[in-house]
Amino acid sequence: MLLNSSQGIPRSQYEEESSLLRRQIEEESSLLRRQIEELNKNTVLLIAEAGKLIQGSKQLSDRLKSFQDPKQEAGGGRRAEFSRGGSGH
Repeated sequence: MLLNSSQGIPRSQYEEESSLLRRQIEEESSLLRRQIEELNKNTVLLIAEAGKLIQGSKQLSDRLKSFQDPKQEAGGGRRAEFSRGGSGH
């Protein structure tokens, strides 16, 4: 008979409880491992999607710049012409 802090319990009961606790710990550990694997997989997918979004954002930014640059140059030139033309008339 083994003794715990306040009472004696039969060895067979102790072994049975210990075995049950070990199985519960193993099941919980297995579940946690599967969840960690799923989180890792999802993290990889999220990183890949973030990379695609960043690349797409850069491409959009470049396209916007290509539309804006000629307008700014032409607009700046027209403003100069209007200001010169307006002061001369």
